[in-house]
Amino acid sequence: MQRSSILQVVCFLVFFVVLVPVTHFVFVSRAHAASILSVVQQPSRLFIPSIGLNAPVLAVGVNAAGEMAVPSGKSNAVGWYAGGAVPGQTGSAVLDAHVFAAFSHLSKVAPGSNLYVTVGSRTLHFVVQKVKTYSLNELSPQMLFAQNDARRLNLITCAGSYVPALGTYDHRLVVYAVEVG
Repeated sequence: MQRSSILQVVCFLVFFVVLVPVTHFVFVSRAHAASILSVVQQPSRLFIPSIGLNAPVLAVGVNAAGEMAVPSGKSNAVGWYAGGAVPGQTGSAVLDAHVFAAFSHLSKVAPGSNLYVTVGSRTLHFVVQKVKTYSLNELSPQMLFAQNDARRLNLITCAGSYVPALGTYDHRLVVYAVEVG
């Protein structure tokens, strides 16, 4: 078997065994083979000096409602959406955490702030470009996941007031950053 064929088979198996829930069936093209393997080099830590955050990063998918899952609010963990870009790749890598847990001080992060993400043995440096609060119905998935013009890192958490009838907060805080260096 040729080396490229072996790589395709390995990518296929990694994708189906590790990344795709049993209820989904997706074909993987050659173009996605390298990006699938890069998931093995997933982010492991997020460091935001301006708010004293140094947190582990866990891969997350989607919850039962089809929304990006969030690590337990009883932990200091941050979630990375494993179905999207890996920090350091072109595209919008997205991290989330609860406002009452790891991202309790995220609202204090300002444009120009430094963010650092450890991916494998590398530490990537991002600088905040914009911080914006959206009403719950104003924020679309495209606003978080669809920018493919640079190596981006978007952080999201709840904001505003808790609405018991919805079981969530009425706003979302998003920090948009781009990799430098």
